[in-house]
Order: sequence, then C-alpha cells, then structure tokens
Amino acid sequence: MALKDFMGILKEKTDGLGDVAKAKVNEWLDEYKKAIAVLETFGFTIGNFTVGMGILPEIHTTVCGSIENIREDSLKKIIEEHQAETLLVSLLNALIMARRFWEHMELKLTGVTLNITLGVPPTIKVDIH
Repeated sequence: MALKDFMGILKEKTDGLGDVAKAKVNEWLDEYKKAIAVLETFGFTIGNFTVGMGILPEIHTTVCGSIENIREDSLKKIIEEHQAETLLVSLLNALIMARRFWEHMELKLTGVTLNITLGVPPTIKVDIH
C-alpha cells in the first residue's frame, strides 16, 4: 500500500476525532486549572507546560514544590471533599505516596516534582530531588 493511500485511509478513519480531541483537551485544562489552584495553597507551582497536538493530543506539565509541605491529613480531607475531580484526587494521592516513601527511606532530598501527562492514557510520575 502506498503512503498516499495509507494517509487517505488514516484521514478517513480519524475524521471527527479532532472535535472529540479538542473537547477532551478543554476538559483536561479545566480539571488541571482547578487542581493547580488547590496545589498552590500548599506552595506548589507549575514548572513547565507543553501541549502536543497530533491525532491524539497530549498536555505535558510539571508541578514543583517541597515534600515537607505535604501533609497527609490535609490532603486526605481535600480528597474526601473533591471525589468527583479525578485529576486532583490522583495528584494528591501521588503526593501522599511520595511523602510516605520519602519518610520511609529517610531521604535528605526536599524537592518534589509531579510529571503529568494528560493524554491517552494519562500518567503521573513523581520525582523526589
């Protein structure tokens, strides 16, 4: 199959996907904005923000702060109050897990960065530095 034929089939199969993708990106951005507002109350800030547009769009971002500012009891209370906000709950649970590992390992490191990919599938990775 020639590349031109393949590209034609791909375009035919993905027509309409652009509108769905745009709607999903807007949904992710709304959730992200709410989550950042909560994380900022704990001293976290956005480190970087990148949008990748392709057949399936992705948002890559980092959120940075001090692991010493992670208070499990406070975060659990927010989780209980915001169960419907899956991104926020996932980020807070990732921070709780990072704090537990940090304490268990008795690390001297004090920085923490959430590496977030909002895409298909979404991912959250935590760096302690």
